[in-house]
Amino acid sequence: MPSDAGPGSSSLITAIVPARNEGERVAATVHSLLSVACVACVVVVDDASEDESGSVAEAAGAQVLRLERRSGKGAAVEAGLARVNSGYVAFIDADLEGTALLIEPLAAPVLDERVDVAIAEMPLTGGRRGFGWVMGLARWAVKRYGGLDIANPLCGQRVMTRAAAEALRPLAPGFALETRATILHGRLGHRIAVVPVEMSHRRTGRDLSGFRHRAGQFWDVAREVGRWVFGAGQSG
Repeated sequence: MPSDAGPGSSSLITAIVPARNEGERVAATVHSLLSVACVACVVVVDDASEDESGSVAEAAGAQVLRLERRSGKGAAVEAGLARVNSGYVAFIDADLEGTALLIEPLAAPVLDERVDVAIAEMPLTGGRRGFGWVMGLARWAVKRYGGLDIANPLCGQRVMTRAAAEALRPLAPGFALETRATILHGRLGHRIAVVPVEMSHRRTGRDLSGFRHRAGQFWDVAREVGRWVFGAGQSG
């Protein structure tokens, strides 16, 4: 893979898609993104998947960066961001499949230069209403330390200017990515739009695997919030 992703056009988006064992869904997500005119390229960062996520994404037309060891969502997006050469950046989950087409209305206020950052407001499903303690903690931290009242600061679907994305680095590790990013957007004075879109992705189940996922998410968010509570977040 070349050192920079994308053709370098300042008017187009590079979509960064972290993927961990998403071989059944990532191809549809990549196809959908690449069919949208404002998307220049898709960079899938394969976080040491145990399935064929990387090869499936590559066959679908994505540029693929493979991580040899599992590094977590934040590190995967960080690795992808280091390769961006376009004027706009999107963070997109790998399991959106056909609903990734809705990056177009999500990106519109950013591409029109009305805002610096657009965060998707996705429909809440029954499965996502559960485990509200993770969301509640993130919302409290974003309000307290970023001055923003956002219903779902954990949403991973975002479009922003490259400058706004670069201002977030280094990105938070793991599932703390969105919490820290949203706090920093507020503290840095970035203009933000919350855009309702009908995107959807695989629900996290209430089985053991789902519980482990939510527990890991809560731990990452709690650790990030702790950094801000005790002052470390303000020093980077």
